[in-house]
Formats: sequence, C-alpha cells, structure tokens
Amino acid sequence: MNFKSLAIVFVLLLAIVIVLKIYESKKGDRSFRKELVNFDKTQATAITIIPKAGKEQIKLTKKADNWKVSSKGKSFNADKTMVDNMLEELLKLKPKRVAATTKDKWKEFEVIDSVGTRVLVNQDKKALADIYIGKFSYKQPKNQYQRQGTMISYVRLNNDKIVYAVDGFLSMTYNRDINSYRNKYLVKTKKQDINKLSFIYPDSSFTMLKQNNKWMIDGLLADSATVAKYLSSIAVTSNQNFVDDIDVNTLGKEQYSLIIEGDNFVPFNIKLYNNLLDSVNNKLITSTYNNGTVFNGTKSDLVNKLFVGKSKFLK
Repeated sequence: MNFKSLAIVFVLLLAIVIVLKIYESKKGDRSFRKELVNFDKTQATAITIIPKAGKEQIKLTKKADNWKVSSKGKSFNADKTMVDNMLEELLKLKPKRVAATTKDKWKEFEVIDSVGTRVLVNQDKKALADIYIGKFSYKQPKNQYQRQGTMISYVRLNNDKIVYAVDGFLSMTYNRDINSYRNKYLVKTKKQDINKLSFIYPDSSFTMLKQNNKWMIDGLLADSATVAKYLSSIAVTSNQNFVDDIDVNTLGKEQYSLIIEGDNFVPFNIKLYNNLLDSVNNKLITSTYNNGTVFNGTKSDLVNKLFVGKSKFLK
C-alpha cells in the first residue's frame, strides 16, 4: 500500500475511535447521575425508615409545623432539627462513582430489603424519594498530612439497578432506634433572650428579673457571674431519660415549677412531680416546650440543675 492509502485508512480508524469515544461518553452521562434525589424539603410530610431485618420500622409524620415519630403503636414528639438534617443529608447525596450496574451485586453492597435500610420520603401520597442505604466502608488516610480517612456509603434508588458510592456514614443517621429521633429538649433558647425566671416552691418562691442589664431578686442585686453561669447551663437543656406510659395528671399538683420568660420565645413552664409509687422514677419533670414528654428528674441530676434556691444567686 502506498502512503496515500495508509493515510486514508488511518483517518478512517481515527474517525471510528472518536465516534466510539463520544458514544461511550454519552452513555456514561446517561447512567451516572449528578444527583440522586431532588425535592423541596419543606413539602415533605412523612419519612418512613425500613431498617435491616429484625429492627423496628420507624415513621416520622409532620402535623402542622411539628413532627411526630412513631413505631410499634407508640408515638412521640420528634426533634424538628434532626428531621430537617435528615432531609438535607438526602438532598446532598452526590455519586462519586458507580459501584455496580447489575442486580446480582445488590446483596454484596447491602442495598436490598433483607440487609439494607430503605428510606421513603412522601408529600402526602406522592413519593419524593425512595432510596436504599447499604454497606459502609472506611479507608485510612493515605499519608500523615491527610487528617481524616474516607467514609463511603453505598446506595441505590428503588427504581434503579445501579449502585452508587457516596460520601458519608449514612447508617449513623438512618439506622437508629426510636428514642434517637425524639425531641429531647426541655428548654431551647438563647441565654441573652431570657429576662425573667420565676421559681415557684411550696414555701420559698422567688422571682429573678433583669432590669437595666442587672439581675435583681426581690429588690436585691444578684451575683452576675453566678446568674450567667446558671443561664448558660439551662438555656439549652436536653435529656434522654424518658419515662413513658405514665400520666403525670394522676400524680396531683406539681411540687416545684420554673417559668422562664424573655424575648423571641414563648415562655417555658417546667414542672416537677413526686411519684411515690415508683422508687426509680420518683421525680418526674415536664416542660411546655415539649408537651406530652415526661423525663426522669433524678438521672443526670436534672432536678438540681433546674430548681435552685435564692441563696445561690445572692452575694
């Protein structure tokens, strides 16, 4: 073959290679998603978490502006901030790579019902997201200059065969018990917004009021450092020692009460009840911030943290 013939063959082969590359590129673009889910999180009204076999199914339901978490016939107040973070985490999922493209690999990556966790997000009856969260892997830092290793989770959309690798440890968020999703707060505000506290005790009630940036107790100047320390300790008060299946209304009048008032929030009324019928849960605490939830006041020293005497604040 002469030079002209070789050149023609070379051009034809080059054209074929270019066409194949373009085809493969477009094919890859079609199969490799840039995002896994896309919805307006404010429209979500329900999240159903179907965990690995043997664990309890959990459902979060939005009612008005509040969320409830339920499982096995029991329903509790849910942590709205946690729910918002869960939805945000789904929306941030970005595929790093394709891990598998065939159904026979689903079990290996734990993206099927028996070994994976399925998460469904709905707006009433409309499905917004339906995704399986599977296997987790961790890679150590490659060198001493890399502070953290790489955390990878494997996921699959319910209507898709492809398994994707994404950043993060998703099982930590979506594979928990019901108490993890509950509202754990008795008080949640900013300490600088608090300007009045009313301690209502059987024989030693007192009121602490902020006037001209100074705290006063029944006309006496309170110790500013002690007050600041107390406000810092109670402004965000949470507890996980729930006491369920008990009606505090059957216990009679509360023993102590603490009313917290201020700017930018509805006043909180925290009450302490004596439960003489139970030696373990003998001190029960409720809060209007978290209506319907009862806490064990003895554990974590919750009683002594909230209900203090006048002498604590006076010099």
